[in-house]
Formats: sequence, structure tokens, C-alpha cells
Amino acid sequence: PIAGSKEALLKLKSQNIPFVFCTNGGGQLESTRAAKLSKTFDIAISTDQVILSHTPLRSEVVPRFKNQRVLIVGEQCGEVARAYGLTKAEGIREYGRRHPSLFPRRREEDAVQTDDVDDPVRAILFFEDPEDLGESL
Repeated sequence: PIAGSKEALLKLKSQNIPFVFCTNGGGQLESTRAAKLSKTFDIAISTDQVILSHTPLRSEVVPRFKNQRVLIVGEQCGEVARAYGLTKAEGIREYGRRHPSLFPRRREEDAVQTDDVDDPVRAILFFEDPEDLGESL
């Protein structure tokens, strides 16, 4: 952490001044990040005090696509999207295993070609920078 940041947070807390942590990072739940911040600064940080890059999606996007197939960009973010309530969220790697011809450089051994004509992807959501942006695009 930045020198003096813990003391600054303690001062805000002692004076009942509200504060939040905003980051352009993502790939995890707000509760996970809050726990890490609590440990780092040795103060209680609630989930409501953490805003990640994908946090704003919860209010508008999740209700709209809750029960529709969506493709999630970002490492391990399919799990985060499902925890948000996107019941049919699928990460890039998961999608790639079902569509191996789309990712010729990365052939998964458990790949099974499937046809999605009856259940197409309705949205592509960027939760976090992917490991390989070219592949994800």
C-alpha cells in the first residue's frame, strides 16, 4: 500500500467519513476484494465499499440478460458473472472448448464441437482484461 494510506483510512473511519475503493480491476467478487483490502489495511472494509470494473453491470446488465446466454471476457470471470446472477454466463475458455475451430492456437483436449443455433449468445461482456486480447476479440 501507499505510505500513509492506512493512517488516512483510519482517520476517515474515526471521523465517520464514508469512503469507497474504486478500481479498474476485476475478475473477482466485491466480497473477495473487500476481504483482501481488510487484511491489507487491518480495518473492516464492507462489500459495499468496493467498486470493481464490472460492478456497474449488476444494476442494468444482469437483470436484462439474467437467463440468456452471455459470453464473459476475462480470466475466471464466468464464475463471477454466474455469482452475479447471469445464469447462462460462459467464459471465453469455456466457449472455446465448445467451439474449437474459433481458437486454432489453443486446442483443448476436452473440446467438443457444439451447435448453438437454438441458444445463441445474446451479449459479450468485458469483466476484465483477458490474458490474450487478440484471441478474445
